[in-house]
Amino acid sequence: KQQYDITKKNMEMFDIKMHDVKHMLLGMRNILTPEQIAEIEKVVTIYDSTVKSGNEVLDVIFTEKSLQCEQKDISFERIVDGSLLRFMHVSDVYSLFGNAIDNAIEAVSKVDKREKRTVSLMVRESRGMVYIGLENGTIEFEDGLPVTTKQDKRFHGFGTKSIRNVVEKYGGTMVINASDNIFRLNILLPVPKAKV
Repeated sequence: KQQYDITKKNMEMFDIKMHDVKHMLLGMRNILTPEQIAEIEKVVTIYDSTVKSGNEVLDVIFTEKSLQCEQKDISFERIVDGSLLRFMHVSDVYSLFGNAIDNAIEAVSKVDKREKRTVSLMVRESRGMVYIGLENGTIEFEDGLPVTTKQDKRFHGFGTKSIRNVVEKYGGTMVINASDNIFRLNILLPVPKAKV
């Protein structure tokens, strides 16, 4: 929750700065080189292209992670109906998606071929359940969970455990597998019945 609040506050500040940058860019066209203008416009376009998912928490996460992906030359594709997650607590949404996307970014950032550096995320309704699917590059497994690639393994690998805890908290199921050089995280969460 604290991390989300900090990120949200940063994104609000960033919104204001991006607005100012757009206006400054118009006045600086005679000062900057075409390459500098193109680079600034690229960052502004990435930020502006962040799609509204229907869930404010996801929008904050997607904005932050989209910028990270751009820095690492990773394609971040998503088809998401964030309104389906309204039954989840803010901190749980942040924990589940923040950890899942961070793990995916870390994994694909080690892939040499640019065209294979892709993270794909889907959130949709499926037979009264919320389906969450994430795909990216392959990694090793131990006890049904991905093995951390960090040097000091004692203090890492908690992200996937945190995801599993959130899924279990909501009575869902999580399946992780890798085949055909693609890592897949599939989650099903039951949607609580509305109280009458």
